[in-house]
Amino acid sequence: MQIVETRFIIAVSLIYLVGIIGFMVPEMSPLFTKLTPWNLILSFGVAWLFHKKWEISHVLGIIAIGILGFFVELLGIKTGVIFGSYYYGSTLGTKWQGVPFLIGLNWASMIFYSSSILAGRLKNSFVKSLVGATMMTTYDFFLEPVAVRFDFWHWNSTQIPLQNYIAWFICSFLFFMLLNGISKPIRNRMAASMFWIQMGFFVILYILLRLF
Repeated sequence: MQIVETRFIIAVSLIYLVGIIGFMVPEMSPLFTKLTPWNLILSFGVAWLFHKKWEISHVLGIIAIGILGFFVELLGIKTGVIFGSYYYGSTLGTKWQGVPFLIGLNWASMIFYSSSILAGRLKNSFVKSLVGATMMTTYDFFLEPVAVRFDFWHWNSTQIPLQNYIAWFICSFLFFMLLNGISKPIRNRMAASMFWIQMGFFVILYILLRLF
């Protein structure tokens, strides 16, 4: 099973590597941005495919985070008081009230991935949530310029507001506290790898966009 899992991790890494090329080549970029929703769904599905110990409280916790994440974003774009003033583009697909349904999946998946890294490593829920929120905010730092460039979302200001990163940290911290409070996150090698693969994807694109 571990050999199969390793092969999947390598395959997913190669897919994301191809994605970097696709996003950076102007002729290919429109196709790859259209594939983004399917990639997010597939990545989430593959991570669960290799989940070894299913617990209803853990699954319900991830679902709850996805739902809460969606409505936090809805409140965010309607008021501008959480992350700042922004709006969603077309890359993330079908929307309701201006918010893509996939943004809830994105919150759920990233908390799932990062909590899988921390599972069994830190015992104190508060400390674990602080570390997890730091990981999530670091991820968002590299994600933001890429997201704006490829029509994930757009800011009404010329610069990404500091408020956004503060809100990301707070929301991530609360989501981690919620998950740790109702379940015991389980280590999942595939989910943990998915976090680092996606982080690497956005770090490389972040650097390339600055260079070119």
